Amino acid sequence: MLLSAQSISKAHGHRPVFSDVSLSIVEGERVGLIGPNGAGKSTLLKILAGQDQPDGGRLTTAKGLRAVYVAQHDVFPEGVSSRELVTAAALAGSGGSAGAIHDHHEAEVQGEQILSKLGFDEAHSASPGMALSGGWKKRLSIACGLASCAGEPDLFMLDEPTNHLDLDGIAWLE
Repeated sequence: MLLSAQSISKAHGHRPVFSDVSLSIVEGERVGLIGPNGAGKSTLLKILAGQDQPDGGRLTTAKGLRAVYVAQHDVFPEGVSSRELVTAAALAGSGGSAGAIHDHHEAEVQGEQILSKLGFDEAHSASPGMALSGGWKKRLSIACGLASCAGEPDLFMLDEPTNHLDLDGIAWLE
């Protein structure tokens, strides 16, 4: 089992977002969360990714789990190229040193491979992340997520992954 949540709950102030949520995710499984806006899907994903804490319940993950969370909104530092962002993600890693690459050249090579697999050409790779269209920003966020775990996540969580993607991007993602 990669991840297990038992009876987790979360509130914002006095307003409950969700309560008594239990789920488990095993290797190879694909899970989709469907619900109306404001139902707590993003909040739940952030908790599962370890970026937020539940108010109650228990979250258990596999030892050494390389979990990646790609946020709904794509934000990058101004003036930093896609190539530089992916290289920095590879160097930073996620979840500690398990996914980090410590050699700058190796991080650049891996970043280029990931960008290429996501359809980035030289112009998109050299462009600042914030100058990209919505669909290319989403691809860049996915590329950074993949680079943060050496291209091999155990669990890859995407919040609204098809936002701003064209049909080709959605087909690739599927």
